[in-house]
Amino acid sequence: MEKEELEQNQGIQPGFMITVKGRRLLAKLVAGEQLEITRVMVGSGNLGEESPAYFDDLIQPVAQATSTEPVAEDGVVSFVVEYRSDLNGGLQEGFWISEFGVFARDGEEEILLYYATLGDFPQHVMAYKQNGAIDVRRYPVSIAISDEVEVVIAYPTLSFMTAEEVRRFLTINLLPEFLLDMEDLIKKHNEDENAHPKLKTLLDADLKARIERLENALFYDIKENPFLVTFETLNGITLTKGVWNKNKKRLEC
Repeated sequence: MEKEELEQNQGIQPGFMITVKGRRLLAKLVAGEQLEITRVMVGSGNLGEESPAYFDDLIQPVAQATSTEPVAEDGVVSFVVEYRSDLNGGLQEGFWISEFGVFARDGEEEILLYYATLGDFPQHVMAYKQNGAIDVRRYPVSIAISDEVEVVIAYPTLSFMTAEEVRRFLTINLLPEFLLDMEDLIKKHNEDENAHPKLKTLLDADLKARIERLENALFYDIKENPFLVTFETLNGITLTKGVWNKNKKRLEC
């Protein structure tokens, strides 16, 4: 088989590229600076022989997408580009996704940072129907970048997340901060003498009751049951509960 025929049969494979402007932006970012991702777009353009390295936009942009929150780990920032038929008020007419791009802020300019093509394997998105099924398309993105560069996004993250993605995001992003906050709260709690005012009140009341029972036993000859009321007579009183001990002149409850 001739080389030309082989290449034709192989077609265009899915792939991605950091654009020239994107590489320049990543190269000049230093520790403490931010990489601001401004938007993500999906389109229907078909990549030919041209190189996307110098692209400023998609070949045929169609709609704005969304993404998960970027997660940085081991020198790589990762997130998932997501397009759903219910975004932007609902997709009125279905289309084929064959490309998508990630845009970023470079000074006062917005550049195409990342371009990806689905090659000969585009995915069709059906029009949105109210109360109907939502058509979802998801594409993972990974960009090598210094861990000391903060990645932020300038659009709402409206994507769905799987249980594993939620677990990973919480473990990497929120758990360390949560543990630090808990450590600080525990330290403050242990140093606060009034940390449990209600419990202190209950303990004080119990201690007072115990002292009173001890006084009753020592000074008032009340040993068997501390809850006694002494009566000289029951004249004019209707007894509904307890037994009147006439000899000791008390009502035993």
